Formats: sequence, structure tokens, C-alpha cells
Amino acid sequence: MTPSDEIAAALTQGQRFLLLTHQDPDADGVGSVLALGKSLSEAGKETTLLFQAPLRPPLCFLKGTDRAVTQLDPGQVLDAAVVLDCAEKNRLGRAADYLYKDLPLINIDHHETNDRFGTLNLIDPESSSTAELLFGVIRAADFPIGPEAAENLFAAIQGDTGSFRYGNTTARTFRTAAELVDLGAVPWDISRRIRDNHSMARLRLLGMALETICLRLQGRIAVMTLTRGMMEEAGAHEADTEEFVDYPRFVRGVELGVLIRETEQNTIKVSIRSNDWVNAARLAARFGGGGHARAAGFTYHGAAGTALALFLKEARRFLDGTRD
Repeated sequence: MTPSDEIAAALTQGQRFLLLTHQDPDADGVGSVLALGKSLSEAGKETTLLFQAPLRPPLCFLKGTDRAVTQLDPGQVLDAAVVLDCAEKNRLGRAADYLYKDLPLINIDHHETNDRFGTLNLIDPESSSTAELLFGVIRAADFPIGPEAAENLFAAIQGDTGSFRYGNTTARTFRTAAELVDLGAVPWDISRRIRDNHSMARLRLLGMALETICLRLQGRIAVMTLTRGMMEEAGAHEADTEEFVDYPRFVRGVELGVLIRETEQNTIKVSIRSNDWVNAARLAARFGGGGHARAAGFTYHGAAGTALALFLKEARRFLDGTRD
């Protein structure tokens, strides 16, 4: 049996499932949890959809978020937990506290740095998204995919492919998206609610952030910086920074776009986007992070200036070809 078939069988045989994704989730993580939850429920299963915190706009506008919870009854009986779009178990944050010792873990993900922490693992870095993999699992299990599940899977794929623009978009991605449209997903409606539905706070913050972009290493790297002060001045939240890292990547001649974001005192999140050939996941791994070949990141504990200096030193080696 393939990993997809094994997971489909486990989902068919079980009855009570906990579904969760990484902390600070994106559209792929949230959409995958919601879609699988709906599909399992329509197949007669019991599901609990767990997020670490209430979802903020725009992801809270996905259908099914009203069924999500932020904590679990300690006495709740489960047959398995399904972890979606999470490369490492520690990225679950405090949600990992609900994964008791003998609970089987089903790990479905597309990050090349996934450490295969599950009892069953379906890991495919060639997939555009976790949702694309999940679609195959749901099909293999012959679970229903109604309009709501189709919408959430489509939104997840759309999010991780940059609306089907990124290099991870394949013919299989388009075929999956077309099937989801046939099943009830409406691309224009999803785009309006999830991708093109911004607050004034986000737009104010974007204006501030664009002014910080600077070129480094002979124009091969463009860096955008966000401080807590900027976030507070704009009245913005962390979710408002989604896809900001793309803007430095758009600068002509740039190979690496970087976002340096201060999340709390002496804690910096560094997001990396690669345009053509540098493997962003391997670069992020030098700092304990991970991700994909073209999109990755890591967390640094210390000053933003120090984080940037260390990053540029290592990035130069990748750009000069002295690191693989």
C-alpha cells in the first residue's frame, strides 16, 4: 500500500479524530484542517478541529471555522490525531500537549524538511501544498467532498501557490483545482473573501514596510523590516503580514527576498523567498528553520540587526556557490 492508501485506511477504520496544524497557521494549514474535518464528518466520523488561537481575518472567513476550538477536553477519547502542513512536531506549540503518548499520529505534509514524526507519514515535497496531498487521501478513502470541503481545499492550494503563480504549481495542481471547481469551489468568491479582503491596518502597515526595503550583497538580496512599533502604529496583527515577504522578491535582479519581523522583544522571525536557484529551506536550516526550496524561514532569539548580519553572512555563501 502507498502512504496515501495506508492513511485512507486508518481514517476509514477510525471513528474519532483530532485535526490540527502548525502555530500561526496559513491558508494551507487552516484550509486542510477544515476540509478534512468536513469530509470526515459527512462520512459519519467524529472530529475536533484544534487551533492554538481564534483565527483572524481573512482565514476566519473560510467556511467551517465556527466549528473550531482552541482547547481540548483532557478526557476526550481519540483514535488518532491528524497533523496537517506541519514540518516538525515542535511547531505545534502548546497544541502538542494534547498528543498523549500512545495516540497514533497521521502526518500529512509537503515541506522537504519534515522529520516524519508521525506513526503514518505522507510527505511529498513535490506537491504544491498539503491540501493537494489531502485531496488524494480523501479520494482514496472515498469520503464525500461537498462544496464546503472543496472550497477549503481550493483556498489552501491557492494560498500556497500564490494564486497558481509560484514554481510549485504543476499540471497536477491545475487538475486538482479543476476537480474542486467541479465539486463546488467558486474561485472568484474565494479570492474576494480570502485573498483580496484586507483591512486598512494591513494596507497602512504595507506602506510602512515597503519604505524599509533595501538591497544587500550587490542587489542579490532585498530585505524588508517590520518592528513591533510599526505593527502598533498601524493597528495591525501578525496575520496582516501574510505575503509581505513577496514584495522584496519582486525587485528586479534579486534572488532572495527577506522579511525580518520583530514578534516580541529579542525574538525575530526571518522569512525567505527564493526566485530561481538558491534552496531557501537549506539556507533556513542553517539557523534551525526549514520550509520549501523557494519559501522557508526561521526564528532567531536576539536583536534584529544581529539576525540580519548572521543571515547575510550565510546567504553570501549560498549565493557564491560555496554552500550547496
